[in-house]
Amino acid sequence: MKRFFLFLAFNFALATAATAQNSIFQAVVGPYIDESGALMISDPSTTIIVDLTVEKEQVIVGPYARYAQKYLDTRGSLVEKSSYAITSINMSVATDATPYSAKELAPATTVVASHIQPEGEFAKVLPDRLSATAVGIEEAAAQAAQALFRIRKQRMELITGEAGENVFGGGLKEALETLNAKEQEYLELFLGKRVITTETYRYTIPMVAGKGEYQIAKLSSSKGIQPATAADGEVVKLVVKASAAAPKLNSIPEVDSRDKTAIQVRLANIADCELHVGAKVTGVSQLPIFELGRTAYIANTVVRK
Repeated sequence: MKRFFLFLAFNFALATAATAQNSIFQAVVGPYIDESGALMISDPSTTIIVDLTVEKEQVIVGPYARYAQKYLDTRGSLVEKSSYAITSINMSVATDATPYSAKELAPATTVVASHIQPEGEFAKVLPDRLSATAVGIEEAAAQAAQALFRIRKQRMELITGEAGENVFGGGLKEALETLNAKEQEYLELFLGKRVITTETYRYTIPMVAGKGEYQIAKLSSSKGIQPATAADGEVVKLVVKASAAAPKLNSIPEVDSRDKTAIQVRLANIADCELHVGAKVTGVSQLPIFELGRTAYIANTVVRK
C-alpha cells in the first residue's frame, strides 16, 4: 500500500510539473493524485477544435433590372443567386490534461450593400408618384430613371450654390444626405442589392491513432455548409501529418520499460494540421497530438524496494 501511494505521489508531482511547463506535450499514463487529493486515471488523448467562418453573398434582383441598360446605360443583375465561401479558419487543441475552454463564437452578421429598404425589399410606390393611374413596368422604370436624374441635378445645384443661398452648413449636409438616400433607393430598383452574411461553425474532432484524415463537412457554393454525408459540395476535411522527428522528454532521462521503477509517459508529436476544401488547402496550424506521439518510460526514484 505504501509503495502504491508513493507511486501516486510521484505521478502527481510529474503531472503537476508537466502542467506547469506544457501539459499538452507530455502526460503520465495511468493513475495519479490531483491537487485536491483525488485519485485520477490519465489516458492522454487529443481533440482538435476547428472553427469555420462562412460568408454568404446573395444578389437580389431589382424589379426594373431589365431596363437598367436602356435607361441608365448600365447592367443590373438579372439572376438572383447565392454563393458561399470559407473566409476564416481557426484550429486549436484540447487534451485531457488541458480541457478546451470554448471561446465565444463571433456572432452572425448581415451587411446589405448600400441599402435603404429592409433586406430583400424595394420601394413599392415611387416617392414622387402623384397619380393613382396604373402604369406598365417599363413606364414605371422610365419614371424612376427620370426621378433619379432629377435628384442628381438637384444635388449638383446644392453643391454649386445654384439652388439658393439659404441652404448651408448643417442644413446643406442634411439635404445632401436625403438626396443620396433617395438616389440609392432608385438605383436599387435597377441594380438590386448585395447582401453579405457570415456565420461560424464549430467542429470537435477526436484524434484516432493511425488515422490521418477526418472528413468534417461539405461546402456547397450554392447551399453553404452541409453535413459530411451530403451528396453535393466539396469535401471539407482535416489532414494531420506528424513531424518526422520523434518527440523527446524535457530534462528527464528515460529508462528501460522493464525497469521495476519505470513510469509510463505519453509524449505528443507536433503535427501539421491542414484544412482542405476540395483540392485546396485553406488553413494550416501546427498542433501537438498525443495519438501521433510515442510512449516513454522514466524512473520513479521515490519508490523503494
